[in-house]
Amino acid sequence: MNTGVLLVLRKPNFVFGAIANVLGIVYNALFNFIYGISTNGSLGIAIILFTIIVKFILFPLMIKQQRSSFKLQQLQPEMNKIRAKYKDKKDQLSQQKMALELQEFQKKNGISMLSGCLPLLIQLPILYALFYIFQQAYLYVDVIAQNYTEITNVLNSAPETVRTAVFQPYLEFWQSDMLTKALEGFSKAGYDANMIQNFALIDSFKSADWTYVLDTLGEHIQNLPNLLQQKNEIEMFLGISLINNPGLSFPGIIVPILAAATTWGQSKIMQQLTNNTTDPNDPAAAMTNSMTNTMLYVMPIMMGVMTISVPAALGLYWVVSNLISIVQQLLLKKYFRKKFEGEAQQNG
Repeated sequence: MNTGVLLVLRKPNFVFGAIANVLGIVYNALFNFIYGISTNGSLGIAIILFTIIVKFILFPLMIKQQRSSFKLQQLQPEMNKIRAKYKDKKDQLSQQKMALELQEFQKKNGISMLSGCLPLLIQLPILYALFYIFQQAYLYVDVIAQNYTEITNVLNSAPETVRTAVFQPYLEFWQSDMLTKALEGFSKAGYDANMIQNFALIDSFKSADWTYVLDTLGEHIQNLPNLLQQKNEIEMFLGISLINNPGLSFPGIIVPILAAATTWGQSKIMQQLTNNTTDPNDPAAAMTNSMTNTMLYVMPIMMGVMTISVPAALGLYWVVSNLISIVQQLLLKKYFRKKFEGEAQQNG
């Protein structure tokens, strides 16, 4: 439990905090819309809808990326002619001239090598901000904040002596300097430190903790079971708690497995496209292909391991984002292949 509390109390810096606040407003509106239709799995459904909106906004960048890749493939013969001019010139000056000529050729024909990285670069700060939104959902989603407030009020309604005896083992952990500093950071940001402490404790409790609380406090907290049921209906999705880390146990482990598998699928499509747009006789291209082949297996492993120790909600976002990207890439690949092959036949 201690590690969970530490993660819950992480606070984003100014830049990512601002991004999280903006995304949090959008996500809260989506959640309220979904929650008004169905309470069960509302957190997960809202994440899926949110992911679709993000991918729709970023879709023009993916179009630009795919267009650049296919145009690069179409112009590869002309670029190979430039490389052939410097085939026997291995001195540094000649290599610099070749690189400059290739760069000018690409610029003239509207090819941007950065376009392949741009969608990922834009998604990284979004992903980082979403970590805090999903980890501290009670700060961004009104319904969850209300639920946690009602749970806190019910717990506080129990006699102080009984309540202190029950929560003392948990509250002792809050005496650490690290957690004290974390709470001070929230206080400086305008939050009620006691509220953050209570919400973070509620957020970190597992089923066994709640069973202990219910068994011990008994008649003093009669409304708590209903509030915990509401909490579970919101936070559970297909049997997985989205606010907790998936870990290595079933069914949570499904999230890291899907994150790794979909990352591999997306990387595989990009590898096929990249390998078709590079000259196998170019040493730089060979190095690029080698790095791409390595990342084909490194990235899925990294994403799988990462999603084990972050909220399952973030893993769900990544899985849905990958699936949408795969569909988008396949459709754009088919469209641009047909488009550029038709243009090539007309020019021929």
